[in-house]
Amino acid sequence: MNQAKISVFLVTLNEAERIAEVIHSVSCFDEVIVVDSGSTDGTPEIARDLGATVYLRDWLGYAKQKALAADLCANDWLLNIDGDEVMTEPLAQELKALARREDIAGVRIPINDFMLDNPLHRLSRKRKIVRMFRRNLATYPVDRSVHENLEVKGIVVNAESELHHFGYNRPKIYFTKHIKYAELRACDKRRAGKRGSVIKLLLAFPFTFTKVLFFRGMIFSGYRGLLVTTAESMYALLKEAFLIRLTYSQSND
Repeated sequence: MNQAKISVFLVTLNEAERIAEVIHSVSCFDEVIVVDSGSTDGTPEIARDLGATVYLRDWLGYAKQKALAADLCANDWLLNIDGDEVMTEPLAQELKALARREDIAGVRIPINDFMLDNPLHRLSRKRKIVRMFRRNLATYPVDRSVHENLEVKGIVVNAESELHHFGYNRPKIYFTKHIKYAELRACDKRRAGKRGSVIKLLLAFPFTFTKVLFFRGMIFSGYRGLLVTTAESMYALLKEAFLIRLTYSQSND
């Protein structure tokens, strides 16, 4: 059976700290496309020197930028990773094998978030996101500002091997990103007609803290798990707080 070709695409902004390692980790695939939105740290040059095809484009938002990058790819199977995510050899081989299957439309990949230079415990539940997909069977929801999970038509299977994510390695960056994501998600919800709730605001932090720490197994990851639990709980709280602010500010206009 012929090997199915896979295009890898990334959207980047100032990822020079790890972009070389990232590009090296996906060099076993057939094509690497990088769409950069104005890096000033040499990210495009590093990626280009390592063999990636680099495009410079203004930032359009997470979903629209990824959709643009996907359109620039040449192959049927597309694989999206971030500029701070490193492909492992077992995952690369697993994805190549899955791409030979004709009955599936996408692959959901577990992502292990490194925190303070260490991965989460094996018993802590990992995020699973569709990152590999057939281009004609998946679309990005361009009406969403953040959490741009793909909409896939067809069978989606789960990969067993993990993708390593280093973007949350430093607590300051980790918590700052969650604040940004909470505000963007609140804006999306408000545009969709959702209203903020004081009751949800009161319950968001303790409910999420309990769910993530115990039911998602972050307790097994020790202090790293506690950081993840706190960030997730803060995100839930702030998302509702931002939504309440938007609700009342628009009501007073």
